[in-house]
Amino acid sequence: MKDLLHPISLAVAVLGFLCLLRDVPTRRRDPATTALAAVFLLSGLSFLFSITPMWNHLDRVLGTVNLSVPLAQGCVIALIACQQVVLTYWGAPPDIARRRARAWLGAGLSVIAGLLVLFALLTPSAPRPIDFTLYYAHDNMYAAYLTLYVTAYTIGELFLARACWRLARHSTRTSVLVGLRVVALGATITLGYSAVRMGNVIAGAFGTSLAEWENFAWTCGDVGAMLTLIGWLVPTITDQAQIIQYRIKQHRSYHRLRALWLAFHSEAPEIALPIDRVDPAQRRRFRGIAFKLYRRAVEIRDGRFVIRQYLDAGVRERSEAHHSAKGFHGDELNAAVTADQILAGIAARAAGNRPDPDQLTDFADADADADRQTSQPMDDIDALLAVARHFPREPARTPHPERASA
Repeated sequence: MKDLLHPISLAVAVLGFLCLLRDVPTRRRDPATTALAAVFLLSGLSFLFSITPMWNHLDRVLGTVNLSVPLAQGCVIALIACQQVVLTYWGAPPDIARRRARAWLGAGLSVIAGLLVLFALLTPSAPRPIDFTLYYAHDNMYAAYLTLYVTAYTIGELFLARACWRLARHSTRTSVLVGLRVVALGATITLGYSAVRMGNVIAGAFGTSLAEWENFAWTCGDVGAMLTLIGWLVPTITDQAQIIQYRIKQHRSYHRLRALWLAFHSEAPEIALPIDRVDPAQRRRFRGIAFKLYRRAVEIRDGRFVIRQYLDAGVRERSEAHHSAKGFHGDELNAAVTADQILAGIAARAAGNRPDPDQLTDFADADADADRQTSQPMDDIDALLAVARHFPREPARTPHPERASA
């Protein structure tokens, strides 16, 4: 059962660690993120050390029989402490969180030190990757070792379940609420493993065995640990999915603004922002979609400024009447009118026809985002996209008279 469930749990731990790995460098000052990444890493190591092939390999390489036991269980105690660090920083002010985090880490290190000392006092005779606990259950030194480990493990899981339920009640994010409740459920299930292991100690004292409960113990331990990892992973995957969705939106916005940008660039190519003089070491960040989209929006805004003096009030009035008759209103009406004004302004500039001063109008009067709130980065882009929706996909290039004669 152990060798069947451990690889699955190991895969979940590796997935979680890889998902968090990209965030750790950018959140170096966030102890909770670092501690959560450590939870996945330590969990993965604990499963890896306990798999039979790795167990046997470590015995051969390190020359110490059954050393996987304190290595795996030391990782478990460390990850329990790290889980408490995560919850401490999520639920307490920084000053209090730092003190509590140091206390949890100190307690974890103390337990690990005790486990190493007790393991060193054992007299292992042969590798026991499958039935180590049953084999040593009657050894008084191992009984002390197992009692220390199970006690620390049980206390950690009880604290974890209680803290997760408490924080979940105060969470405003659905992904965090769901994740914390799954963690609490997983921690509760692992108590079945604790009960069997404590039963091993008691049964050993009476000269009996709980061999028939081994599969139940490993099932509770692995399923509970897997649910705990999945619970920690829910907010992480949700955040990653939102980031991916945001990137996709940026790519789509960049391409959907092409027709609008091309209309301005065809008439006034000088709006293009030069980057050929940028330090080559910095050019990499200019290749990202975020900068490309921002650059395209700025160039479109510059293009609007170029044609401002060619805007005709009559165009606006006719366009408003036309689109109002089609049922447009509000922002959609402004966007459609703005698109018509842009096309007319570009054509007027290309032909050199500047309206009479009495017919000049302010571009903002029909701009799609004139009355919009732009508190979010994509709000300004959304306003331009509203205009682009009323634009021809590939506007015809109208050569400027001066450039044509040249």
